[in-house]
Amino acid sequence: MAGSKKDINTADAEMDNHLRCIFYIKPKPAPTKCSPFVVEFFGVLSLTDLREPERKLWYIYYCKQSDIEHTVHQIHQKYGKKNMYEIFQKPVFSGAALRASVKKHFAELKWFTKGNLLEAPPKSHFNNERVCKTVTDLRNIEQQRIYNYVLVKSQWYSMYNR
Repeated sequence: MAGSKKDINTADAEMDNHLRCIFYIKPKPAPTKCSPFVVEFFGVLSLTDLREPERKLWYIYYCKQSDIEHTVHQIHQKYGKKNMYEIFQKPVFSGAALRASVKKHFAELKWFTKGNLLEAPPKSHFNNERVCKTVTDLRNIEQQRIYNYVLVKSQWYSMYNR
């Protein structure tokens, strides 16, 4: 009597796992929870403190495309809509990675970085245009890293499959 289809699938899976162990092949990766069709955005808002207008503040954020309005609305609720405006918003591969690199870059410049808030030191020469250019450069570096990684993997794959 033939086994059920479910028994055959589990037997195939067990055999696959066994062969992978014998030949030191990496196990099959589990499906990821991330959808490749959902675009993530990274943005920078220029913030003006009405009590101290000489302070230079910027707020960085990242979110999925469908959550942009909600995220920006929450930020406006917290800091006031009149006090800020958008200076940068672009699609990115990983908003968390770009946020970390932006924070690290500005922390190395001796900026005050707390959470998503960036504050330039007093008498700093940075303005909105320079911050926007710096973030754009960091984004381009991140994209170049991803491109190089994919290119190397593609070349390795093409050499391996000859």
